[in-house]
Amino acid sequence: MLDDMWECSNKDEWKRLLLPLKSSQKKGNIIIVTTRRPAVAKTVTKTNYSIELGRLADEEFKQLFQAFVFDDEQSRMDHPELDEIGDRIIDKLKGSPLAAKTVCALLRKHLDFYHWNRVLDSQKWKEEKDKNDIMPALKLSYDYLPFYLQPCFSYCALFPQDCKFGREGLINLWIGLDVLHLRGANKRIEDIGLSHLEELVGHGFLKRGEKNNGQTYYVIHDLLHDLAVEVSSRECLSIYSYNVGSIQVPPFVRHLSINIDEESVKDKLTFDSCTRDLGTLYRRLKVENLHTLMLFGRHHGSFVKTFASLFKEAKSIRVLFLSGASYKMKDLLPNFLKLLHLRYLRIEMDYSSGMELPSNISILYHLKVLDLQRCNVQIFLPRDITNLMKLRHLLVRNNEMHSNIFEVGKLKWLQELRRFVVKKETQGFELRQIGDLEELCGSLRIDNLEKVGLKEEAAEAKLVQKGRLHELELCWDTDRSTVDSAQDDQVLENLKPNSSLQKLCIRGHGGATCPSWLGDESVKKSGIASSEGHILGKCSTSWRTVAG
Repeated sequence: MLDDMWECSNKDEWKRLLLPLKSSQKKGNIIIVTTRRPAVAKTVTKTNYSIELGRLADEEFKQLFQAFVFDDEQSRMDHPELDEIGDRIIDKLKGSPLAAKTVCALLRKHLDFYHWNRVLDSQKWKEEKDKNDIMPALKLSYDYLPFYLQPCFSYCALFPQDCKFGREGLINLWIGLDVLHLRGANKRIEDIGLSHLEELVGHGFLKRGEKNNGQTYYVIHDLLHDLAVEVSSRECLSIYSYNVGSIQVPPFVRHLSINIDEESVKDKLTFDSCTRDLGTLYRRLKVENLHTLMLFGRHHGSFVKTFASLFKEAKSIRVLFLSGASYKMKDLLPNFLKLLHLRYLRIEMDYSSGMELPSNISILYHLKVLDLQRCNVQIFLPRDITNLMKLRHLLVRNNEMHSNIFEVGKLKWLQELRRFVVKKETQGFELRQIGDLEELCGSLRIDNLEKVGLKEEAAEAKLVQKGRLHELELCWDTDRSTVDSAQDDQVLENLKPNSSLQKLCIRGHGGATCPSWLGDESVKKSGIASSEGHILGKCSTSWRTVAG
């Protein structure tokens, strides 16, 4: 079965696909194709047998509409004045569940006649192109989105269709594009982004899903992706290698994505054709105005010389997203170190060698997000990485990279520090470095705690102030020849965590007494769990040693 087929311009390729079925000795071979494009249906249909799926039956669609709008039957009965106008709005939704979901999210915000009547009288309904066109309904829902959500949605047009967004990845993109703005105290910009993400789900513009490994992802319906492309068309442009020669380039493009598909490198003829087409962009695109550059496709590195010529004048880029990188950064962007406005750099690499991070990347002082967690090669961070004073996220595959950051306390906005090794060097690895990181989130492991000489040093870590830290691992060297029990007790006593901590693991501690903070009610209620060395039960006030 080929579901939701979008393109079938090469009839010879289609015939080649069908050829094995014709030569088979078995009877009953069949391919089921679904598509929203009549031209595709006409091309792939061998016989005249096709089924045009119609809209939902009126009664079933009305029930769906009411379920989307009203919380329950009583809520519907409490608003009888909305019945007639609701029926008129239903007629405009063309029996489409997607249109119903987005418009009903708009209607349920205000269950009053005047709001519903404004929706019904909108001029957007007059833009429909045929009897099954639901784009006016989607545009109407977009127009009613809060102003702060509109750019968050529209910039999703830069990604390929059916792209599965990770929560952090999408929020980090918005941070790089500077479309998130703090409102109120005690909120991080990431919290604002998460709130916007959940609102877009609530309005029906994003759908939440879950992968087999339990990770949450978000996806946009094809028609809503079309809507994002349309509403962002003045400043955003997505180019696919099959249409690069024919696409119109708006004069005010600020955000560009290029997707290189497999067909573009299948032989020399198609490769040369794509290279020529990409080269013509130089005359049509004002690269010096670009704020965003996103390259997709595992073979886009085959055109790195063409891209280098195309983007040599790019100096205003804020967001750089490279999927499938297989080259040195200077080969793609000779002026990379002149991208002083860069906020977000994400590199995804599927190869065992190739990408090389410039050693002097630390001069990009405005960088807020450096995402290297999908690079499966060893990358060495420069010694002066802490010059990136605005860095919020340093995302890497190997936690060891975090433990190598010299004077990490200078990165006061840093959210992730997975591992810290006390006094790994004579200077720059004191516990007070952690104390300066006010925004730490997630998990943290601290090693070599036997090297903490004074209890005041332990207190300088200020773990009690890390309210967003959920997992903490405190480690002493288990192979040390001598153990100072009193010192271990004093150090642990001054490493009191915040009451919001969810998991605490203590390894190699040689003390004889339980820290007093384990008896605090706030710590008891936090439900701390532990393993290896000592277990801290939910309401434990004494040590329980694990054998071995």
